[in-house]
Amino acid sequence: MNWIAEDAVSLLMFLAPGLIVVGIFRSLTSYPPSSVFDQVVQALIFTIIVQTVCGGIVELFERIAGESDASWTTPYPPHLSFPIAATLAVLLAATYGNDAIHRRLRRLRITRETSFPSEWYSAFHRHQNCYVVLHLVDERFVYGWPVEWPGQPEKGHFRLSEYTWLTRDEVDSALILCHPEQYPYRESILIPVSEVVMVEFVRSLP
Repeated sequence: MNWIAEDAVSLLMFLAPGLIVVGIFRSLTSYPPSSVFDQVVQALIFTIIVQTVCGGIVELFERIAGESDASWTTPYPPHLSFPIAATLAVLLAATYGNDAIHRRLRRLRITRETSFPSEWYSAFHRHQNCYVVLHLVDERFVYGWPVEWPGQPEKGHFRLSEYTWLTRDEVDSALILCHPEQYPYRESILIPVSEVVMVEFVRSLP
């Protein structure tokens, strides 16, 4: 059984850079958790990428120094591979969080997809400068600025600042857009997403 434990530890040490990438990426984005098998496959792919980058850095330093450093071997030590893994995770999170790659692919008419985890997340990302009107299950309406919102439509809370309650007539006529000074605002409110039936994005007037 000792050899099994040793092999498991060796495997975890080999996959550590990829696991770091997956862990940091998940913590910085709203992507739902995947299965254990998928995470292992992703960790393996990212480990290969990190090791390839490490190999390129080692080769570059060897060329600059004009000699080979025998202390750098494959798999590369944590003080080299772990910072590269963390950097790769942050870059991936920033790229996917801003739809950078898919936006360019859409311009080339290669795809119509986005890099966001859902249409819910995409809608809030695209309307970052909008107020919202939340339609609640009890047929009430609350208007305000979305300071925080859930990354998924199934769970979480909205936190609205400058919020006020509206009637159906006020929602339909958009009076608050024309005369916002007539409505008293509260500091903030927290509403569970389970109480929300629909979200309207309202463009504020200049």
